[in-house]
Amino acid sequence: MDILDRFLKYIKIPTNSNSKSETTPSTDTQWNLAKELVHELQELHMDEVCIDKNCYVYAFLKGVENVPKIGFIAHMDTSEAVTDINVNPQIIRNYDGKNIQLNEREILDTNIYPDLKKHIGKTLITTDGNTLLGADDKAGIAEIMNMLTIIKNNNIEHGDIYVAFTPDEEIGSGARYFDFSKFKADFAYTVDGSSLGEICYENFNASTIKTHIKGISAHLGTAKNILVNSQLIANEIINLIPKEYPETTEGYEGYYHIDSIHGNVLHTEMQLYIRDFEKEGFEKRKENLKSIINKLNKKYNDCIEIEIIDTYYNMKNIIEKCPQIIDKAKEAMNKLNIEPITYEIRGGTDGARLAQKGLPCPNLGTGGHNFHGIYEYICLEDMEKVTEILIEIVKSNCK
Repeated sequence: MDILDRFLKYIKIPTNSNSKSETTPSTDTQWNLAKELVHELQELHMDEVCIDKNCYVYAFLKGVENVPKIGFIAHMDTSEAVTDINVNPQIIRNYDGKNIQLNEREILDTNIYPDLKKHIGKTLITTDGNTLLGADDKAGIAEIMNMLTIIKNNNIEHGDIYVAFTPDEEIGSGARYFDFSKFKADFAYTVDGSSLGEICYENFNASTIKTHIKGISAHLGTAKNILVNSQLIANEIINLIPKEYPETTEGYEGYYHIDSIHGNVLHTEMQLYIRDFEKEGFEKRKENLKSIINKLNKKYNDCIEIEIIDTYYNMKNIIEKCPQIIDKAKEAMNKLNIEPITYEIRGGTDGARLAQKGLPCPNLGTGGHNFHGIYEYICLEDMEKVTEILIEIVKSNCK
């Protein structure tokens, strides 16, 4: 099975996660992909293949001794932002650099997505404009599986290799139940980035803020000085937050994000995100939000409850203590005439959370673009190159 067939098989298996679920995995559909991967790993005669009660898949490949143990990680779930049910991929061979008609309504426009033109003459895999594609992160899974197949079939020398496929990364839970007794790597790479050549080891510090706002109901005809509309209080919170949003920021700029609002007069729930690369700025944003809530609680008689949950932190300080991990990836890319691209991740990965638990774990690009939406696409030749990068990293680890 080549990497294209493998990728197409994986994206046909729905695995949207669900942030409102209280189970792990958050959706039962993720078990279907997990079981398929266990089957394929067993067919490869990997060692210690298993799936645990939380839908984490682990496998191990014994190698030469006295070299560092290396790991590779990808996640099975897809973003809940857009459905991945009935993914109907389009395969465009020898891409001509023009706009791509996804369906009657939707166009993959080169003016909006200029990176498309970097793939002229290559094979692109797109959506049909109705679902996401699932390259985030089924491309990473396909690339890791393809790497293992090539290593096994060609008897390529390697040290101990650990692989793990996690559930629920898209909702921030991918590392929650990660079992280090089954994954004994000294360092690892998440294969979960975008463009070919990416090596990312800086990411946001992140918090999720849940607010519960209580109102007071009254007959609308006699509501003066009695009715308190919880929805309008939510609106006041929004108006007091600095206008630093994902859609107005870039690079190292942090932001506030209004994720969701649900409510009525009596009760409104609002979820917000805070993101900042620097710890000082991160804490200031949390304090600013607390100050806003305190101000409104004085005005409305303590009607707002707030819960701040730190979800992940910047892994930069941890990765910088072991620069050889980044060097190995750069050397592998240079050997393949691929330009390494290092930049900040305006988001988080399983690797960011695992780094906080002691496993240095930078992120590598998969070749995918426009994740979490109907305009998602990936270049087949870039996927093949990522596989080569992973193999070169494994080989260099033996030197």
